[in-house]
Amino acid sequence: MKSVLYCTFALTLLLACSRNLHAEESVPLQRDWMINLVDGMGWTFGLPDEPQDADYLEILEGRRRYRIEAEQARRPTDMVSAKDFTSFGEFSGEGWLSGIATPTTAHLDFHLPIAGRYRVSTSLLQPGFKISIGGHSFQADGGKAFEPVELGAVDLPAGALEIIVELPPNGGIDYLELQAPNLRPVAPLQGWNPGAALGREDLAVTVARLLDLEPALPPAGLPLIIEAETAGPFSGVEITDIRRMGEPSGGRWIRSGNLPAEVFFAFEVPAAGVYSLALRGTALSEQTARLNERFEFTLNFPSYLGAVEVGDFYLPRGLNTLQITLPPRAGLDSLSLQPHGSRPDNYLRLAGLQELSDPPTIAEMNRLLALLAALGPAR
Repeated sequence: MKSVLYCTFALTLLLACSRNLHAEESVPLQRDWMINLVDGMGWTFGLPDEPQDADYLEILEGRRRYRIEAEQARRPTDMVSAKDFTSFGEFSGEGWLSGIATPTTAHLDFHLPIAGRYRVSTSLLQPGFKISIGGHSFQADGGKAFEPVELGAVDLPAGALEIIVELPPNGGIDYLELQAPNLRPVAPLQGWNPGAALGREDLAVTVARLLDLEPALPPAGLPLIIEAETAGPFSGVEITDIRRMGEPSGGRWIRSGNLPAEVFFAFEVPAAGVYSLALRGTALSEQTARLNERFEFTLNFPSYLGAVEVGDFYLPRGLNTLQITLPPRAGLDSLSLQPHGSRPDNYLRLAGLQELSDPPTIAEMNRLLALLAALGPAR
């Protein structure tokens, strides 16, 4: 919380000091802020040589799952060929990359928008591959038909990426996939509209998201409680009223047996906004969870029914989902969602801009970027 307060104070101070310095400035567009944000944060390594709006948006969106189709990423000078027949099983994309009767090497070129530690997987035909990426080499075997293969994890910088695939005789590769946990998106409340004029609420929201200040938004009302036994669908759990692990909030809770179990919370929120999520449960080992098919995280429940904080997330109005993989002999009691004030004026107040009605200027934008470059995270 100290870091949140420090960021909030620094942001407020900087913007307050710049209020009287912008009379002669023109009004920037959201595109100006989007481009300068990526530039100012040092994220340009993830851009192509001639970036378009979509390239900046991809970095700010924060999704990190990329499938590189081998037949599209290959170099034309390599001794390989693209094929599209299905004699060796189904493939993704337009085709797959085939080797020759002797060992050969293919080079795949790819531009990675966002750096990170990525899990690498592929689909291979025939045993005896060596795949090199990011300074690491993986030995891998395919089957008599294409089959998925997990290679491992590797740290990758943003930018141009070369993947070297050493194929065995008559080997084939369909794709190579890179996956890392998604980052929180940095965007105005209504999403980016590059041609629209930049408003102070756009600045306030994007800065709050970039600096992870949204947990400092004020609570708004009572928490929503969803009892686990009323959620669903379940697989491999039973509903119980046993109390020796603690008093369940709704009188009952769910628990897994001797095998891991999948629990799927489908819940609706009445309004889009920031919610603090907490789960009450028990387990003897770590659990994994996935929110809205986007955010992945791990949980560590106590050995009795107790609450753990999941995190603060901006949830869309309506249906949301939380999928949890419970280890054996674990249980869930309830999901709690504490809403936060998430209107534009809440963000403006958080950023110290609530008293300003005139649009921001280029000069203000540049001063704000200097602060963000010092406080903001790497991407």
